[in-house]
Amino acid sequence: MKEEPSCWNDELITKQSDEIISLFKTIHRTFRCKFKKIAQQYGFTAPQLTVIFHLYKTPDITLNELSDHLMLTKSTVSGIVNRLVSQGVVIREIPENNRRIVKLSVSEDFKKNNDIVRMKEHFIAYCISNTIKNMDPTSVEKIIHALESFILLLDEENCN
Repeated sequence: MKEEPSCWNDELITKQSDEIISLFKTIHRTFRCKFKKIAQQYGFTAPQLTVIFHLYKTPDITLNELSDHLMLTKSTVSGIVNRLVSQGVVIREIPENNRRIVKLSVSEDFKKNNDIVRMKEHFIAYCISNTIKNMDPTSVEKIIHALESFILLLDEENCN
């Protein structure tokens, strides 16, 4: 069996790598566009709605923790939080036992007047569920398995 020149293999790997990156960019762009539409329906920007979802799921976290969760700079998240505080959506609390930190949470009034779980379900349905509901379940499982496998390969680099 004759071996292919290594340059062919390198060219193929480069081409496939570029294709994977392009696909992920397209998926990211599509999710961002859909999420923006959902956020607008609720009167928020996509980053604001993301903060609301994170604070609802993880109340009483600090700005640094939230920045880490969102993978955004502290100043970016601070600006988003400031706007949400001024709208009465988010509250800042300084714990008595540690006056040097500020805990962030979704306000009780906002939770009382808005079904955050439903908002998130609406986003998930619009972005994912409605897309896969007419697919063959085996095909969906193949997509999930392929993504999980790729994540495992990427994680071998320990980027955490």
